[in-house]
Amino acid sequence: MTRTCLLLLAGGLAAQHSTLLLPSDQSRLLLVATLLLLLARRGRAVAMFLGGYALFMLASGDIIGKRLLADYAGDSMLARVRVLDFPKATGDSIVFLIESVDDPRVPARVRVSWFSPPRAPAIGEIWELELRLQVPRGTSNPGVFDYESWLFREKIHATGYVVGGKRNRLLWSGTSSALDRFRQRFAARALDAAASTETAGVLAAVGVGLRHQISREQWDRFAVSGTSHLMAISGLHVGLAALASFLVVFVLLGVLPGHRNTYVAAIIAGLGFALAYAVVSGLGVPARRAVIMLGVAALAVSRRRQVAPVAAVSLAAALVYILDPVATMRPGFDLSFAAVVLLLWLAKRGRDPSVIPRWLDAPRQLLIMQVFLLFGLLPLTALMFQRFAIVATPVNLVAVPVFSFVSVPLTLAALVVGDLSEGLAGNLLAIAAQTIDALDRYIEFMASLPMADLRLAAFGGGSVLLLCLPLAWVLFPPGWPGRSLALLGILAIVTWRPPAPPAGCFDTWILDVGQGLAVAVQTHAGVMLFDTGMAWRGGGSAAEQSIVPFLRARGLRHVNQLVISHGDLDHSGGVESIRREIGVGHVLAGEQSDRFASSRCRAGQYWESAGIRFEVLHPARSSSAAGNAASCVVRVSAGPYGMLLTGDIEASSEYRLVRNGASVASDIVVVPHHGSLTSSTVPFADSVRPSYAVVSAGYSNRWGFPKPLVVDRWRAVGATVINTASSGAIHFRVCSRGGIVAMSRERQLRHRFWHARR
Repeated sequence: MTRTCLLLLAGGLAAQHSTLLLPSDQSRLLLVATLLLLLARRGRAVAMFLGGYALFMLASGDIIGKRLLADYAGDSMLARVRVLDFPKATGDSIVFLIESVDDPRVPARVRVSWFSPPRAPAIGEIWELELRLQVPRGTSNPGVFDYESWLFREKIHATGYVVGGKRNRLLWSGTSSALDRFRQRFAARALDAAASTETAGVLAAVGVGLRHQISREQWDRFAVSGTSHLMAISGLHVGLAALASFLVVFVLLGVLPGHRNTYVAAIIAGLGFALAYAVVSGLGVPARRAVIMLGVAALAVSRRRQVAPVAAVSLAAALVYILDPVATMRPGFDLSFAAVVLLLWLAKRGRDPSVIPRWLDAPRQLLIMQVFLLFGLLPLTALMFQRFAIVATPVNLVAVPVFSFVSVPLTLAALVVGDLSEGLAGNLLAIAAQTIDALDRYIEFMASLPMADLRLAAFGGGSVLLLCLPLAWVLFPPGWPGRSLALLGILAIVTWRPPAPPAGCFDTWILDVGQGLAVAVQTHAGVMLFDTGMAWRGGGSAAEQSIVPFLRARGLRHVNQLVISHGDLDHSGGVESIRREIGVGHVLAGEQSDRFASSRCRAGQYWESAGIRFEVLHPARSSSAAGNAASCVVRVSAGPYGMLLTGDIEASSEYRLVRNGASVASDIVVVPHHGSLTSSTVPFADSVRPSYAVVSAGYSNRWGFPKPLVVDRWRAVGATVINTASSGAIHFRVCSRGGIVAMSRERQLRHRFWHARR
């Protein structure tokens, strides 16, 4: 079974790394070929691999085939839709899933946002909404969360927003399912019983799998403290539900006369309750895994057979994959099964010989288990989340027992009796809420300790081998000399940084931040950030979503020079986030602002870093210009080769630069004002004459940037025009010897078949 499971998963992994989607007809033929190969003994291994590949391709084709048709992208449409989930508040906006009600234009699962709605929609309601939808798409930056892949694995077929206005109206309420109403009632009881919305959110997450009320600040605390797993319906929760049900039924049947097979009946009851709990919680991957393993164990015990734990895990993984191949892309799949395998490996070693009674030895065993999981799961968490929760062990030593023996049992009891006795359910939830409040205070304290939140650089290429070193603690028996490699491995993981460019060279990334601008320039000695992208009225900014994660992924903890070209929100919107999350040195700005302190950007200013010169060309020292005309223009040069950063200068500013003989000639230019017709005049383009002209613009933006005439002007002077909207982040390395020695487009580097091609 283990071999079959591994081959299936290997086929799925190969499909995940494909850049071409296999057509559904060919995928079905491949499945038929798989069945034929299974008949041949020597071909079974190949058959399992090909079967895994074909299953993933079939599931993927179904998701992609249901996406929004391109004909409707960007159009305003009035449609009747049903709310599919519990809306989540994000700043002044709410985000929720909808499905079409007899409208072929709207796909089956659409994620929309609604800014300042007059009334928050509820699950099951049917609305008539004015929508503007797009095919699933996200920005593409190195080392940053892949939103487009997330949309794919969540089976979301379109994204968009609700156009504000009087056309939006509620049509029907009360169309939610009995299961959703049950979950709503529990969430309402949790809110009544808890002292805060945050605590109620945790109760709802533990009880019925609703996590829409957990705030971003809570998630950050859980991530820093390594307790995020407690907020999901994990195998631990499902196992506790099965155990509690088993004990109750076993005791009740034991005192009743005439019942002989109480043990088997209790096992069946426990399995049934675990399955019901998993369904109520939304059937996440860890819950599915736990239910399947419990089913295997229940069948084996009832038939008086030995349970093979590894075979049970393999069967669970294979069934989860066969039923939902795309689920293997979720972090919960890897982490859940990896944790179980690690615990089985730990159990195989056996308990250390000791005269201490088992129940007194439990704290030491819990400590061993937590350290074992810390070392064993570190490669996955570092690769997926670029984080090392250094306080996870001391926090989980307290949190896991409290959750396992107090919070979760009380919550489960309230879940069972809720519709029978509101008062009893409320009292149980109130006690559970107090334990969660106490834990949250402990978690908050531990997360605030120095060095608690260790952010790691992104790993790629040969650096991935560093992630294997902590596994020495897991694989080698205690006492082996090689086990100390794990400690060195953790030190190497925490301190590793992608190498900086050599002296005399600079790396630059024109980041994909939608409609806005952000350019990072790294030299051997430091970093300059030019502009900080957009801040959105509904909350959040491009800095939070893209710029800060990118800098952290590069291992950059300090920005030496922050240059804000001018005050427009699509250029300065992320200043507060950058200064809050990343250390910032000197700040230059084309315009003064009440939101941040800065020095004025003036022509003639310059600084150097490891042989790279940064020179301000505009505005003039005597200038009193405001708005776009005040944009700071900076030329970055490595010897005779350079890059020109232009902000939003327009024709008049370009004319002054050319007339005054400014050294604007460059190999790379960031096209002024996102490719607007107000900029990129012919004399200016002719003076710059770049090899590459880069446009930073949002995909399908409402202004139509870059304008075709502007693109033609840059091409006329010999430039290759690249747009971040279609290419993702664009990276150049420029050296004083050789000029542009490397260039890459992020969307090409990370392209998979579910990503937009351009």
